[in-house]
Amino acid sequence: MDFKKILTALFAALVALCAMAQSANVTEGKKLYDAERYDKALPYLIKAVAEGDVDSKARLATMIFTMQVPSYSMDRTRAMAMLDEAIEAGSVLAMERKGFCTLNMGNDTKEDKQKGLDLLVKASEAGSSDASFNLFKVYRDGIKTYSDGEVCVAPDEALSLQYIEKAAEQNGLEGAAYIGQFMLEGTHGYDKSADEGADLILKAWNFDNRVFAGNCLEPGRALVTYLKANGKATVAAPIEALLKKYHPTEY
Repeated sequence: MDFKKILTALFAALVALCAMAQSANVTEGKKLYDAERYDKALPYLIKAVAEGDVDSKARLATMIFTMQVPSYSMDRTRAMAMLDEAIEAGSVLAMERKGFCTLNMGNDTKEDKQKGLDLLVKASEAGSSDASFNLFKVYRDGIKTYSDGEVCVAPDEALSLQYIEKAAEQNGLEGAAYIGQFMLEGTHGYDKSADEGADLILKAWNFDNRVFAGNCLEPGRALVTYLKANGKATVAAPIEALLKKYHPTEY
């Protein structure tokens, strides 16, 4: 009996099982995190971080910083350090998450807002559609400090359009949804093409209902109005219901 071959085979099987376990923790942690089921995501993310997955570290750090699981930790300084570690290890997600947290929930100063903006720009340049979408919103609406209303970033329509188009090019569903709205309505320099625009928004909806409902209120409303006007109320109903669930005071 060739014990060397047996041991080699057993070792290979063990490595494969470990890889499967790591993949399962990463995959399940991401799925639950994206669904905002943070308590359920926590044990999977902790295991995935222990296995060395840097994007899982970014998700766990974001949960800590935004206090989504206060029973686990509320050490925001440690959360930022974790994001820095993940960025150093090459996680674009960590760069985008730190930029988002710094811009929206960091110290209420113009300098801090600029740091967050710079990180989002870098993450967008590295391929993050989420960063590009966040930059679209920044330049669409502008940014002020909460305490005294100091303008940190002035609205810039040209830049906002540049970033939403970039988000679409990076396969972000939000980018596709907003470009679809512009086409449907014939705004922001787009020729009006209602059918094509509605189809693009609907594809974004079908890609991920929850993310769409959370991030695409304006395109969603435009799509619902179009569908109802074209005899497709049954298609519009679940879209409208989820939009109202996520935006009860805005819809």
